[in-house]
Amino acid sequence: MNKVIFLALLWTVTSCARREIELFPEELPKKEGRKDMHFSPTLIVNKQQVNIEVEADGNYPKQIKPEFLKYIASSKTSYCHPDVEYFPDGFRGYKYWMVFTPYFGFVGINQDAKRYENPTVVVSNDGINWEEPPGVHNPIQSCPGYKESFREKDGELIQGFWSDVDWSFVNGQFELYYRGSCINSNALQRRGAKSVNNRRKLIGNAQRVIVNQTSRDGVNWDPMEAVFDSNAPNSPKNSFILSPSIVKVGDEYVSYEVELNTGPKHYKRSDPSFIVQRKSSNGLDFSPFPKSKLINFLNVPWIRVDRDYSPWHLQATYVDGYYFLCIAVGNVKQYTSEQLYLAFSSDGENFYVCPDPMIKEGAYRSAVFPTSVNAETFHFGAILAYKTGIFQYAELELKRSKLQEMLDIRQITN
Repeated sequence: MNKVIFLALLWTVTSCARREIELFPEELPKKEGRKDMHFSPTLIVNKQQVNIEVEADGNYPKQIKPEFLKYIASSKTSYCHPDVEYFPDGFRGYKYWMVFTPYFGFVGINQDAKRYENPTVVVSNDGINWEEPPGVHNPIQSCPGYKESFREKDGELIQGFWSDVDWSFVNGQFELYYRGSCINSNALQRRGAKSVNNRRKLIGNAQRVIVNQTSRDGVNWDPMEAVFDSNAPNSPKNSFILSPSIVKVGDEYVSYEVELNTGPKHYKRSDPSFIVQRKSSNGLDFSPFPKSKLINFLNVPWIRVDRDYSPWHLQATYVDGYYFLCIAVGNVKQYTSEQLYLAFSSDGENFYVCPDPMIKEGAYRSAVFPTSVNAETFHFGAILAYKTGIFQYAELELKRSKLQEMLDIRQITN
């Protein structure tokens, strides 16, 4: 009898371990905004193509094989996932500092292209012509090696990769976040800081891991720290954690990410994807999934184009009391985006989306960044990214008087 009971208990434990854990984020009361007004940013500097003088390096650690070095300037553009910090008076001699990952274009989109999708830092004084800052060793984090990687699904190569870079300049230092995919925890421990944080978090493999690195000069970078991963309770098992973007608001870090709808065990709504908000007091320990929130859109202009469109990637910034999201939307069931929209909010939870897309076709994760703010106007620079591997530089302005007017919201009652 004892043996029978033991086997029954063993089966129950094993069955529960295999069963997907139900995790739900907080869903805010549904609200909508004004539909009798139309408001979009004004383009004040026309789009101009960006050139970056840099090599994409797909070598494994401690390797220098010429066949894995690709020059990606001029006609060989291969630019993806931009984020920019702007310094009006310059920082170490440059006004614009950008992090991006080489991908698309000349590098391509096949399995080998993952090797080049590594965090890369460049600088500029006009937003159009970019180069590496003196002393930097790009990429900041080299491509994961074969033994550091694991296969995500059958039929794919065993190749971990980095992607989805995002940064800000906080308290005198750059804080860089990016995503690691299919990289084993032992490799992350070896590459990372020998910290209590990493010992606590890197205790098992996860398909996705968000990591953080800091630098006071943009050139010399501290070892990485683990932030959160795609294992429960941080996220539903094997979530994509797409394009996380983190802003500092007062004493708090606020993050936004795109999550695909993985069904009724995690989401009550039927949208193809959602934007999830998390918070942290230290930039490393963010809300687990059950304590995160799904943001609201007061209007959803992209569904007029295609009802299957939904957010795929995003970039966030916070300026003088307002949150801004640069959102690439498309058919996420095909793992891609097509159009680019700008959204804004005064509470970080309820966003008005400017109805006219900044890019109507072929858009990917792009970035907007404040260049000046006064009592009347927000001025932004923008790096607009395309699935061809091209970046364009533009400048936009938004009238402050219109922002709150468009955020005149009301709660929907059933």
